[in-house]
Amino acid sequence: MSKSVEISSLTAEIERLKEELAQRENQIQDMKKAYLFLEALFDGIEEEIMIVRPDFTIVEVNRIFLKNCGLEKPQVLGKRCHEIAKLRGSPCATDPYFCPLEKAKTSWARVEVEHKALVDGENREFIRIIYPLGRPGDEGDEYFVEITRDLTEQKDLLRKALASEQMFKAIVDTATDAILVIDAQNRIILFNDAAERIFGYKREEILGKSLNLLVPSKYGDHYRRVRRFIETKAPSNMGKTLHLTALRKDGEEFPIELGLSCFELGETITFTAIIRDVSEQKRLEQRLLRSERLAAVGETVAHVAHEIKNPLMIIGGFSHQIRKYLQNEKALQKLDMILEEVERLERLVRELGDFTKEYRLLKRRAHVNSVIRDVLKIMAEAHPGHKYRFLGNLTPDIQEIYCDPDKLKQVFINIITNSIEAMEQGGTVVVATQRVPGGVEIRISDDGRGIDDKDLLRIFEPFYTTRERGSGLGLAISYRIIEAHRGDIWAQSEPGKGATFIIRLPAQ
Repeated sequence: MSKSVEISSLTAEIERLKEELAQRENQIQDMKKAYLFLEALFDGIEEEIMIVRPDFTIVEVNRIFLKNCGLEKPQVLGKRCHEIAKLRGSPCATDPYFCPLEKAKTSWARVEVEHKALVDGENREFIRIIYPLGRPGDEGDEYFVEITRDLTEQKDLLRKALASEQMFKAIVDTATDAILVIDAQNRIILFNDAAERIFGYKREEILGKSLNLLVPSKYGDHYRRVRRFIETKAPSNMGKTLHLTALRKDGEEFPIELGLSCFELGETITFTAIIRDVSEQKRLEQRLLRSERLAAVGETVAHVAHEIKNPLMIIGGFSHQIRKYLQNEKALQKLDMILEEVERLERLVRELGDFTKEYRLLKRRAHVNSVIRDVLKIMAEAHPGHKYRFLGNLTPDIQEIYCDPDKLKQVFINIITNSIEAMEQGGTVVVATQRVPGGVEIRISDDGRGIDDKDLLRIFEPFYTTRERGSGLGLAISYRIIEAHRGDIWAQSEPGKGATFIIRLPAQ
């Protein structure tokens, strides 16, 4: 009975051992599979991997490491890493301070270092990343993993991208037109040097702001066209030039030509706006048109002035003789009215003569500030008292210009006289000078009733006047004098806020 129990017990133990062996066999198979998987994964990584002990002994490397070395695994395992580095033609530094493995051992932290090496006769750039396995003080062996990543293509792409970016920036910043890039939310994300110059904003002031700041919505259809293009990318507007009105930082409105194009990268949409300030072009067009009109009018005016000059002289001469014999007071009053009108017509004929004759400037070097001081003195003496004030805000040491001082004096007196007539209740006229590139600028400002927009466009036309008894020739003559100096003259005004006449004269 005891033998039977003993055999039964032994049989059970054998079965248990069998089962345990089977389990262990399964575990071994699982471990083999895991090892093969990890080995395949290890060898499948397309970067060099090396595992070393703290004494620099190599315990494992992957397929790419061996391929780049041109060695077999038995030739590498058990060797010191610096020995293999020497075989590869890139020996380690003799000073341990420069060894990344030493740094990783000391800090027990990740260390990165870039280096260059010769591979198949080609200089290539790499980054070595070394980090410890585990934590300091852990039980078991200490190992360090070194991964070497080839950065050559990445560095080349980066250099090309930087070169392309620098070239793009150079092109954008040397362009004479404003170049803006706008995102789908209408926000400005690029603003070049020319845009800073044209609009008066610095990049940091405008980036992230709406295009509405530069092309305000109050311009109605203009603004809707820009918005419609941005929102719909309407092909009808693609590549076309839009003629709009824009706004500078100082509040000045000015005409522009705007070209828009669209760029899509995935789901990101941006718009490029190329903006040209056509203020000078428009001013030159108006100047040319005005010159053509003046030339056409001048011939007629010269003929008319000649035809009426002699009859006026006769009427005036006989009227003065008749006056000597008249005793009747009423008749004398009427004759005086005739003489007054004759004198007015004679002044008009003289102005017509000034307007139609060819200007021969007697140019010399002169200080425009001196000319203005003389004019201010003349006007102050002509209008004594406190009703009108004449002030000079003159930039000291402003450069001399090549001009006809007497003709400029006539221009300044004409404009200031207009200002006085616009300030019926009295006021102040300020004449300011400043340097501008290539010459000087004169600004004559008053605090009178201002000039309506419709009049502002025509004030330099001959015979155009808003005054009941004005000839409409004073500003036309002034325009011709400034034109003869190869300068520019224009006016700015808001009704009720006075007017400013701006004159720019070249130094040469």
